[in-house]
Amino acid sequence: MLEVRDEKGIIENFGPYTEDDASIPGKSILGDRPSGDFKFTMIGQDGITVRKDTTIHMVLWTPDKDEEGMRFTVIYEFDDSKTIAEYKKYLNDVVAPKIPTDAKVIIHGYTDTIGDEDHNQELSFARADDVRKILEDSMSKAGRTDVKFESYGFGEEQSQFENNFPEGRFYNRSVVIDIIPHK
Repeated sequence: MLEVRDEKGIIENFGPYTEDDASIPGKSILGDRPSGDFKFTMIGQDGITVRKDTTIHMVLWTPDKDEEGMRFTVIYEFDDSKTIAEYKKYLNDVVAPKIPTDAKVIIHGYTDTIGDEDHNQELSFARADDVRKILEDSMSKAGRTDVKFESYGFGEEQSQFENNFPEGRFYNRSVVIDIIPHK
């Protein structure tokens, strides 16, 4: 059994327990308080009564505030690694301003399955690198050096869409930008 006495002398009992291990949620002890000082008395019986005392300062655990990441995509022309003007404007005017302080930006380049696999691998990295350079330039113009960039080329190996139809191949000619806030 566990006897818990708070700083006002109010006693609350938990148990009796018959297992070797028992767990009590902190909220059950703290109630609505964010923290408190308690005297715990563990009472056990095995032919004789044994009492063990200790004092504990408890603080209610609260999870970190979840910050959602953001994802953006840019589509490229067939066999090209330079973004079109509209997407460059989109990266500068829409994506870059949404990058929070100390964020990590992970850039993934892809291709369709048409063409040589080695060429597609190089092309996917060149696309990712193109986006990275545009975003880095935008951050630099804003006087920001706090963002970390990673860029990867996945070629055709990790296609996002089926390559059987022109529409799937079109969407595979892309770069995906993941913005991860700093925790």
